[in-house]
Amino acid sequence: MTPPASITESPSGHDRVGRLFGLTAFLLGVSLPVSNPLMNLALGLVLLCVLWRGDLQNVKALIKLPLVWLPALMFMLLAFSLFIQPHAYGTEMVSKYKKLLFVLPLALLFLQEPAAINRFVNGFLLANALILLVSLTVGIFHLQIGHLNPLNPTVFKLHITQNFFMALAALLWLSRAFAHRGIKRWGYAALVALASYDVLFLVLGRTGYVALVVGLGAWPLLTLGLRQRLAVMALGLCVICVLAFVPNRATERVALGVAEIHDCLVLADGDAYDSCKTSMGQRTAFVGESLRLIKQAPWFGNGAGSFWYGNPETGYNVNNPHNQYLLETVQSGLVGLALFLLWMLYCYREAWRQPVPVRNLMVAVLSAYMACHLFNSFLLDSAEGHLFMVIAAMLAAKGNGAKANS
Repeated sequence: MTPPASITESPSGHDRVGRLFGLTAFLLGVSLPVSNPLMNLALGLVLLCVLWRGDLQNVKALIKLPLVWLPALMFMLLAFSLFIQPHAYGTEMVSKYKKLLFVLPLALLFLQEPAAINRFVNGFLLANALILLVSLTVGIFHLQIGHLNPLNPTVFKLHITQNFFMALAALLWLSRAFAHRGIKRWGYAALVALASYDVLFLVLGRTGYVALVVGLGAWPLLTLGLRQRLAVMALGLCVICVLAFVPNRATERVALGVAEIHDCLVLADGDAYDSCKTSMGQRTAFVGESLRLIKQAPWFGNGAGSFWYGNPETGYNVNNPHNQYLLETVQSGLVGLALFLLWMLYCYREAWRQPVPVRNLMVAVLSAYMACHLFNSFLLDSAEGHLFMVIAAMLAAKGNGAKANS
């Protein structure tokens, strides 16, 4: 018996579904650097798309992958701690970690519609190109437009998020510059230069410096030949010399950060809070507080929301040590840290199995994340954390596809 026409999936119906998947991925790419409400809408559409297909066979295959079940296990371990080690901030902390469960639906989206990966990347780059244009215009010409500050021209997000995403966009544009020829190559090269200028000299955010240096440093080492590597290293050395001897905001910000760390370490015995209340000073104090908590419960941690640092006199407090490795160890102990590092290791392993251009790009992006985790807890942050879920989902989808074809 032939099923009714409304039930059978005609080629045109399949195309429409594919376009919906692609549009959803594109919207998700645009939303991450632009708007959290738009991102939540896109994530809702992701769930609708994968539920529409109802692909149970791929669900069973994906949940067996460490890239999917390891973050789910991390979430379960943290959620379980609410019952045995309750803390005032515990419920909110677990709520922020629920994004770890989104690797599975995102992987299903990319597995069911492989073209959605390119759609996501295109959306992400388009949004960053728009942000770059506005940021350069405001910063260079010192325009006062709405809430935009010419001295720190962030557009939609906080400076840490914008600088980090712009550094990743510069890395993606660099890979495209080498993949194309002619006017496209020069166009992408110009975007790399402008994005790097925006990160280093216009927007405040030292995390962006780290992502830019690590990402743009790792990719050429993996991609280029020996002579080209030497040329890039020579160029990088020249840039470092210019930054060191010519006054600029990037060098000033780095020097300020070093001074803040020094002041906190030297003066903390007098008035610990006042001497460490700066950005890098607080991060230095966070390390000491984290180590104290880790010693209390080294193996399984102190539970969700257990980190606390603040000034009781003013009521100021922070529940985030701004270091992903410390946060995992404080809350879930060495067991939790091992799960996190194992997840990162599987991400690297799957990235290394990809075709060379994809491999080099993915390894550079992962390395940028790993370096920035030293200064921020990106799994907590909404945009940065969801972007990593997308990256892990891409790798899971590609890994499952390769396994099915073998």
